Amino acid sequence: MGSSNHLKRLAMPRSWPLPRKTSIWVTRAAPGAHSLELCMPLNVVIRDILGYANSTREVRHILHNNLASIDGRVCKDARRVVVLVSWMF
Repeated sequence: MGSSNHLKRLAMPRSWPLPRKTSIWVTRAAPGAHSLELCMPLNVVIRDILGYANSTREVRHILHNNLASIDGRVCKDARRVVVLVSWMF
C-alpha cells in the first residue's frame, strides 16, 4: 500500500514553521529524493511562508502563469518539493 495523499496539520513535521491548530489539512509534498522533514511543498511555501497568495487556488494561478521558478526552471506543480536545508550538506 502506498502512503496517503492527505496530511493533517497535527501530523506534519515539526520542522515546518506553520501553526498547527489553524486548519485541519495541509498540502502533502509529492514523493521525491528528500524526506518529508527536509522539504516543503511549493504550495505551502508560496501561501503560508511567503504570503504571496491567500488560498491554494491563487497559488495554482501563480504557477500556471509561469510566475514561479525553482533553480531556474518554471514549475507548475503545487506539490513539488522545495528543499529547506540543502545548503547545509
